[in-house]
Amino acid sequence: MSLKSFAVLLAFLLSVFFGAPAWADDISIYLKASPRLELLYPYSDPANLTLLVTGADGKPVSQGRVTIRLEAPEPGWFFLTDFPLVEGSRLLEMSLPLRQGRAEWKYLFPIRGQYHLAVEFTALDGRKTNKTFALEIHENKQKWLFLGIFTLALFVLGVLAGRIFTRTFPSAKGRAAACLLLSMTCMGSPVEVAAQEMEQGKYFGWLEVDPAIVGKPSKVRWRLTGEANAENQPVLLTLTIAHLEKSKTVFSVERVPVEREFAMDFQFTDGAEYRVTASAYGAGGQVIRTEQNINVTAVEPSARAMIPAIGFFLAVIAVGLAVGRWSHRATKKI
Repeated sequence: MSLKSFAVLLAFLLSVFFGAPAWADDISIYLKASPRLELLYPYSDPANLTLLVTGADGKPVSQGRVTIRLEAPEPGWFFLTDFPLVEGSRLLEMSLPLRQGRAEWKYLFPIRGQYHLAVEFTALDGRKTNKTFALEIHENKQKWLFLGIFTLALFVLGVLAGRIFTRTFPSAKGRAAACLLLSMTCMGSPVEVAAQEMEQGKYFGWLEVDPAIVGKPSKVRWRLTGEANAENQPVLLTLTIAHLEKSKTVFSVERVPVEREFAMDFQFTDGAEYRVTASAYGAGGQVIRTEQNINVTAVEPSARAMIPAIGFFLAVIAVGLAVGRWSHRATKKI
């Protein structure tokens, strides 16, 4: 092998083994949330999430795509969240094109804990780089207050029941009263939906949603159809998912450039009714609106997941009973 050929081969090997990491170091990915995450709590308000991709010069990357994967917090060691089946599951996966180096969407975080947002940027030439963000959502302080009040109430009922059971009731009337206090103390197949296909001239939108089950992502697809080559007509798509009972937007992307179709995996986190709305803005000011109501199938959490919390409340009652019996006997001795 000549010296020139060896130099060419060496340059090629260096570009293979060191070129990609060097390029990846030149790409920076930033995340901004509005409002700030520390001001949010589960099912409060949707956060406006913005990804910014910049090059080595600090300027936004003009073209490329970002693939986004959002993972729910891992299960807690004691108290459950509002939606136990959501814990540790994938909530969202989609791909968005960059516009002026940015990709934006809205999302309503369903439970407390630390989420993981994995972002992979793909340049036009196929080169990739990725980054993972940790997003912490704190529980609403009012819920902790209500939990404390409920726990205190169980303890007080336990104390009262303990004092009553320590007495000797001479009549059935007394025994019935004790029993009453004790009772107070212990107290889809696959579906494809084309939602309201509203023809707007030559084309209309087709919305397709897989069966929605809590704990599992569902595929959501939208495409333009109608006349021949409809899928090649570029449009700007706004897709919104709203929780009808709570009257809150749980997800939204606005004016995303779509040439063939838009598809994503999205998890509906509770057994309620949602509305998926797609509005496509075409050439000449044409607007194609498609919407569908989705009934989500709820799933009961496993008994194993509820045992810690139930055990805690029973322990509080038991401690209250013990304190009530002790206080009654101490009073009698005095």
